[in-house]
Amino acid sequence: MKLVITGGTGFLGRHLTSYLGDLGHEISLIQRSDLKQGAVRISKLIKSSDVIINLAGSPVIKRWTSANKNEMLYSRINTTNLLVEAVTCLQSADRPKIFLSASAIGIYNSTEIHNESSTGFDTNFLANVCRDWEVCLEPLKMLNIRICVLRIGIVLGKDGGMLKKLIPLFKLALGGKIGSGQQSFSFVHYHDFCRIVSFLIDNSQFGGVFNLTAPEISTNIKFTAILAKACHLPAFFSVPEFALKLVYGEAAVTLIKGQAVYPQHLLDCGYQFQYPDLSSAIGDILTIKVKH
Repeated sequence: MKLVITGGTGFLGRHLTSYLGDLGHEISLIQRSDLKQGAVRISKLIKSSDVIINLAGSPVIKRWTSANKNEMLYSRINTTNLLVEAVTCLQSADRPKIFLSASAIGIYNSTEIHNESSTGFDTNFLANVCRDWEVCLEPLKMLNIRICVLRIGIVLGKDGGMLKKLIPLFKLALGGKIGSGQQSFSFVHYHDFCRIVSFLIDNSQFGGVFNLTAPEISTNIKFTAILAKACHLPAFFSVPEFALKLVYGEAAVTLIKGQAVYPQHLLDCGYQFQYPDLSSAIGDILTIKVKH
């Protein structure tokens, strides 16, 4: 298949591009310079492609200044709107058959357990961004294009995301829980992320919203304990909530609170997780066996 990917140079995009390329797909990346040239330019790049995978979005774990908020919005909403406009510019025969678009479990509140039918959305800035991000796809529903919304959890991988920052600290015995440690920790191994995307591409009967999180609903304190054990060092430290609020301001909510998310739709579709729990995920990433 011919696949077009936005956000292909980020942590997730690099792994996904490599994984799908190894499966024999023909892949092209849409760069930021392409996006700046508008919908007509993008329509030429996606013409006759089979699949669009939209992963574009600037990091959210940073202080939410006005400038950073604008960047978070622009990189998601404007990019997605531009892709949708580019698709609608094409003749029906030239349009992609599948549009997979990233979202995040940050759309959910931190007080319930959520599957894909949940309407328990949060009201903070990030949740509002996620809702607006998903609404951008509405025009595609009139074009007979299969849409998959990927509400992605915390992605675990050694060369990017949270673990890239934490592993060096834990190996120096400087790791620890965040706040109370009781907040939910819904994650997905980067390899399962890639396999899920491939699974959805290959199975034309599946569409809609998918929670990209492992079946295990864990907590930050359990994550801390397993990672410390994997590094063969204790995790004495903890990061108090007030310190996170001083550093990150409003954005501290992304670290202090967590969403309990279950991938019901994926499981109902028959997807089998290779790393269904924290022990198997961290054990693989650090290439050692970790017991519960």
